Amino acid sequence: MRVALQTPSQLVLHDGALGTASLGAIFMAVGGGAIALWIADPSGWSGNAGPWLIYFVGGVFILVGIGLLALTADRRYVIDRATGTARIVVQRLLHRRSSEYPLGDLQDVALERSPGGSNQGSYYRIVFLTRAGSRIPWTPFSTNDEGNLSACASAVRRFCGWTGHETTPAPSPLPLAGLSGHPVATNWGCVGAFLSMFVAAGLGFFGAEVLRVETWEPVSARVISTDLQVVRGNKGSSYLPLVQYQYSVAGVAYSSNHVMPLDISASRDWAESIRNRFRAGDLVTAYVNPRDPSKAFLLRKVSLMPLLAVVAPLLMAVLFAWIIRWQRRQLAAVETYPVPIVDA
Repeated sequence: MRVALQTPSQLVLHDGALGTASLGAIFMAVGGGAIALWIADPSGWSGNAGPWLIYFVGGVFILVGIGLLALTADRRYVIDRATGTARIVVQRLLHRRSSEYPLGDLQDVALERSPGGSNQGSYYRIVFLTRAGSRIPWTPFSTNDEGNLSACASAVRRFCGWTGHETTPAPSPLPLAGLSGHPVATNWGCVGAFLSMFVAAGLGFFGAEVLRVETWEPVSARVISTDLQVVRGNKGSSYLPLVQYQYSVAGVAYSSNHVMPLDISASRDWAESIRNRFRAGDLVTAYVNPRDPSKAFLLRKVSLMPLLAVVAPLLMAVLFAWIIRWQRRQLAAVETYPVPIVDA
């Protein structure tokens, strides 16, 4: 929502439909896409539950998307001093509705607060307060965008000269200088520390892999057998290629079954493609740890998979940084534009 026009006689606020429509389309695409993928390739599902889970979760996403699209509308709020009216104009896909209220019947504008559940804060929507004691909501739904709503409601209050009316006061916002003890900053510190552990682990594994590829010494080895190992997890199974081979260092015989510098499991097709490079009896080159000859691998190749543990947390850190910046702007807006708060 934003102030679209302000003249000495008229104030227009606009709330576009793009955000709600986009969110509804995303929910429908995710739900419908999951069901379509299951129908196209049922064998690709590796979850522990049956196909009903795909239909249930996908159906819920589709229903949520339809609900959001049903609520989608382009809304304009027109405060007109010349006609002494306040109009709420709702333009939907198939029809247009306009509600008009005399300014003389209105006393103020406020934010109506609804609890958002445990640890979810509160949700708000703008409402007109009438002299008769009733409320006229601007929208049928609430959001947590308190800062933007406060700025828009404050613009209406100034335009109509309602800033002197006394209603339930808004809670005093936390000064920006005191954010260090606010849950926003505290949670960010905890999240940052948690994500940094994944980044450190990913960099550590990648560094160990590069070190092995660059420093372990080649020796001749003979393949004894090949196999696949099933690695079971909460999200399904993955596969690890195993190649048993023998080699000798300084006259001492050793045996190993490690193929890559790091043991990495992935899809069955990938594991089979690695395993099929080797056959029993083949002479191959193994790379041996000069400090501990019992440790070796066959493929002198650096995998980028450990870097996923670095990239994913960094992307999450960017997302959380954006959330922190948004919440700081919310606090600043609430402090700059004080608006009465009424409970739903």
